[in-house]
Amino acid sequence: MGSVHLAAIKASDQIALAGIVEPADTVRAKLEGEGVPLFASPQELIDAGTAEGVLIAAPSPLHATLVSQFAAAGIPVLCEKPVGVSPEAAARARDAALQADVVLQVGYWRRFVPELRELRARIEAGDLGEIYQLSCMQWDHEPPSASFRADSGGIAIDMGVHEIDQIRWLLGEQIEWVAAVAAGRLPPEAASPADPDAAVVLAKLSGGAVATISLGRRFPRADSCWLELWGTRGYERVSFMWDADVWSDAGDEVFVGAMRAQAEAFARAVRGGRCEGADGDDAVAALSVAAQVAESLAGKAARVASAVGS
Repeated sequence: MGSVHLAAIKASDQIALAGIVEPADTVRAKLEGEGVPLFASPQELIDAGTAEGVLIAAPSPLHATLVSQFAAAGIPVLCEKPVGVSPEAAARARDAALQADVVLQVGYWRRFVPELRELRARIEAGDLGEIYQLSCMQWDHEPPSASFRADSGGIAIDMGVHEIDQIRWLLGEQIEWVAAVAAGRLPPEAASPADPDAAVVLAKLSGGAVATISLGRRFPRADSCWLELWGTRGYERVSFMWDADVWSDAGDEVFVGAMRAQAEAFARAVRGGRCEGADGDDAVAALSVAAQVAESLAGKAARVASAVGS
């Protein structure tokens, strides 16, 4: 993700790169050609005093600590989702930013996809009538590495938070109840109750709509995300990312374009504009629901979800 964000920032004429923090010597050596200062630790960057804002793309378990460290130094933060792997971690990061009175924007990049922004505007305008069902699909081409799985929080937190935030943002409703089931007939290494490679979530929303989420890591095409939406006045299917090679050198146009728009919105917020992206409350809300999805996948009963923010 760091390399994707780097490409997005370099493509922007609104943001100047002040430096890169990379603790690994070998990776830092590969970045020497970027032409910007390189730092071995966050504190080195803070001490340099050159950054007006920071983008955190470190492993998820480190998010809350890093947000708190930069917030304490008075530096606004754009943090990759999900801001930790638990709602408690996200809450700590949110509270640290609030206490320091600095911007905390969260990297739910779907909010900056033009097709989804247009769809949200149409929903708000009532063009599709009352929305009564939304189905969201996110399928990766292949499973992640074992080392990534060990710290990701499982499929509900690594992948599901995107769909959870997308549902809340598109419909302006809270998720009140969730249940989930993992797919059967998976290879033994892909059928862990805590982290299956395919799962379906059913959710009830505060306004009465229902939503389904389909998550998977064994898709015949490259990474793909799409949704279907039913309203009393219409139906929409939006394949906003399809067969996308997001991890190539060039990345995917939709993916990198949304990352660039997200970073530019963060820059405007740092300059005093309103926060156009997800905030700390949104991070807590998404992780609160995702944690309960994970419990359901592990065989616990369907849960009433507690969502914070809007």
